[in-house]
Amino acid sequence: MTTTVKLNPEQEEIRSVARGFLNARFPAERVRELMSSEAGFEESSWKEIADLGWTGIALPEARGGAGYGVVERCLLLEEMGRVLYGGPYLSSAVLAADALALVASEDAAAGILGEVLEGSTRATLVAAGDLLGEVDPGGAVRAAQAGSEYRLSGDGGLTLDAGTAQILIVLAALQDGTSGLFAVESSEPGVTLGPGAMIDETRKTAFLEFDDAPARRLDDGTDTAAAIARVLDRGAIALAAEMVGGAQQAIDMTVAYLKEREQFGGPIGRFQALKHRLADIAVAIDAAREGVYSAADAVDSGELEHVPLAAAAAKSAAGDGYVLATAEAIQLHGGIGFTEEHDIGLYYKRALSGQPMLGSSLDHRERIAVGLDV
Repeated sequence: MTTTVKLNPEQEEIRSVARGFLNARFPAERVRELMSSEAGFEESSWKEIADLGWTGIALPEARGGAGYGVVERCLLLEEMGRVLYGGPYLSSAVLAADALALVASEDAAAGILGEVLEGSTRATLVAAGDLLGEVDPGGAVRAAQAGSEYRLSGDGGLTLDAGTAQILIVLAALQDGTSGLFAVESSEPGVTLGPGAMIDETRKTAFLEFDDAPARRLDDGTDTAAAIARVLDRGAIALAAEMVGGAQQAIDMTVAYLKEREQFGGPIGRFQALKHRLADIAVAIDAAREGVYSAADAVDSGELEHVPLAAAAAKSAAGDGYVLATAEAIQLHGGIGFTEEHDIGLYYKRALSGQPMLGSSLDHRERIAVGLDV
């Protein structure tokens, strides 16, 4: 695969270590075992990931992170996408951790963030609406203040790993029309979980409902909606990186199959028509990868004015590319590709569920059009 994405030796080492660890811990048969479990992951491997420093790789050392950047985190997520990792990395180490580090005040978030980064506490972000919808700080979750205490009520929507997160980081609308960031313990009686399974069984989701749930305010009193939008842009870049990894694995599996499957006295991969289809997929994946690392570099270099459109382009290209790659991969595998027993179907389901998550390709293309005034 040719690409203009160039990694330095340290980044190459990060990718190599991640690939070795994830391939060893999550072969296909183990992924199937975990997706059948209620949690979808095992505590021991999650602790190993935290001990490796992956949970804080993109956060500054001053906040307890490893001091790398979003580029390095995307390298990890690409490898996670390759093995269909189903643990709470995107929910806890990306969305929740970024919200705690970038939106919450340092004093209010210090304890929770430290526990999230060390892996002893898992958190997830409830972004005032729905995992599959737009950020709406004036919408579903409302915060009522009584003295120094806050109570949250409303529909939290479909939320990643809500069933296994101990802390919910919630964006909620205040009575004055602004929004705030709050921490809610998932064990509180005012928090209700509802079934929210998606087609992708390797990733766990649930619907959340708040009914006068006690909450602790995390922000410094300023409106947090714009800051959370930046967190979700970083989340979209992270998810796009994961999707690129999954798409690349799907095409690698397909190429291997086409080299092995014989017809008319030779491997079917020699047929020009199939080569052309593979080339189209390769171009789509490469374009998505370029978009991911361009967006990640914009974050790391501080070009924040470019991040929203770059994130939109990355997520749009990755979403479309992943669906294309896996749909074609199923067809190119022939009849076996349509069976539940073949792993390629798991990648297709991950692609379908991820495509609308944190903004569909259509939503992001509309963002780009509006941003460019076209």
